[in-house]
Amino acid sequence: MKPALFTITFISGLVALTLHVDAVDRVTLPDLPRMMRDIRILSHPDFAGRQAGSEGGRRSAEYVAERFEQLSLSPAGQEHIGTQQRMPWGQTGPVTVTQFEAPATLEFSFSGEPAPDTIVPQLGSQFLPVLDSPSVNLTAPLVFVGYGIADPARGWDEYEGVAVRDRVVMFLRGKPSHYPLHVHHAEKERIAREKGAAGFITFTGPVLSRYAARRGMGRQPLAFYTNAGDDRPLPGVWIGGEIGTAMFDAQALSVMDIQTSLNEDRMVQSRALNSLVHVQWEAQRQAGSLVNVLAAIPGRDPVLKDDVVILGAHRDHFGNQAGLLFPGADDNASGTAVLLELARILKNDPSPKRTILFASFSGEEQNLLGATWYVRHPTHPLANTVAMINVDHVGSGNGELTVGVTNMSKEVAARAAEQAGLSEAVKLYGFFPGGDHVPFAKAGIPTVAVVTAGPHPHFHQASDTPETIQADRLGTAARFVLALTRHLATAP
Repeated sequence: MKPALFTITFISGLVALTLHVDAVDRVTLPDLPRMMRDIRILSHPDFAGRQAGSEGGRRSAEYVAERFEQLSLSPAGQEHIGTQQRMPWGQTGPVTVTQFEAPATLEFSFSGEPAPDTIVPQLGSQFLPVLDSPSVNLTAPLVFVGYGIADPARGWDEYEGVAVRDRVVMFLRGKPSHYPLHVHHAEKERIAREKGAAGFITFTGPVLSRYAARRGMGRQPLAFYTNAGDDRPLPGVWIGGEIGTAMFDAQALSVMDIQTSLNEDRMVQSRALNSLVHVQWEAQRQAGSLVNVLAAIPGRDPVLKDDVVILGAHRDHFGNQAGLLFPGADDNASGTAVLLELARILKNDPSPKRTILFASFSGEEQNLLGATWYVRHPTHPLANTVAMINVDHVGSGNGELTVGVTNMSKEVAARAAEQAGLSEAVKLYGFFPGGDHVPFAKAGIPTVAVVTAGPHPHFHQASDTPETIQADRLGTAARFVLALTRHLATAP
């Protein structure tokens, strides 16, 4: 594989869009074996989980850039951004790379009756370090703080009356059903740090939120970054739900009763637990450069050629952490494979009126860094960006597509679904709060987010391998996105 060069870009602007599309369009079936091959290649250990800013991330960028070059697409990112090196196939931006060394260990020990002496969860299936945690070698008492919310102004303070300084706090994922505000995990970490906690443990309780139940997410630990935006993050752990339940069972407590009381009785349940927790790992942190790979098919209409339709999919995943490889086949080698396949098909279209920009973003798992960078440093003016389509984890599910539409009429997506023969399979919604489309939507750009509906049982886990991909689901997503991209690129 010969090396290719890249860069990163960002967008901001304000547009509203309603398009009228022709009822008849060319039918092109995406090549499923070609997309599956790309997924297998990108998920291979040679790319080491494609962590943003890592060597594996860079190699995955080279792979995508080489594919664009083979298609004779036009490089789309030749601007020189700050001190970053000029790269013909995209732009680079800053990112912090955190690498966990093996082993990573977690152990709970108990006093009181009834209780086993210790619980030692297994890395991967029963616990995962939060991936922007610092190195840690800590033994401390454990304090349960409900959902980890401190909001006295709204009458819900789960830290009131409990001592947490120099202790490890344990809290449930999500929020109580009666609490009116959305609570991001970074806010929970901020509160714990300000209260003086030495670390945190989080887990999903037995009462699942409607979103978690709909997505089939279960109670397993998932890889994630806190993205707290702080140079002094707390060491954190996500434990599996069964370990959380065992922790309470060991002390003759019911986590089901406690969570039900939090949700329904609105009774704070915070308390010190008769347990010590020991957590230890080495985490190396260093500055790196993420890479967004960008290529374009220029528009051919003399009036509309400066308008841009962005087709994007993030390429990064979680890397190789503490001996666990996160292949990221569904999330998001699948979206990257769709991006590459549609670039191949659309390259042969005779007359796209608008320019089509293909964007392989990095840094999505770290607070949408790559897409945000593009929105701040666009290669094409945001004022001319008529839409951004984001394709993410489209390799499994129940056969339907969940499509979120923002700043444009849903009729555009509905007509594209009809032309692709997928009207029954495409379910239309409004704004999705997560994904690379978010910075674009916040900038006022029309966005369409495409994911496969139903359970994604390997989401953010080391088990997200090519063997779990359902090729027909991949094909459904590719057909819809192809029809939609053609509509947006050719409509009056």
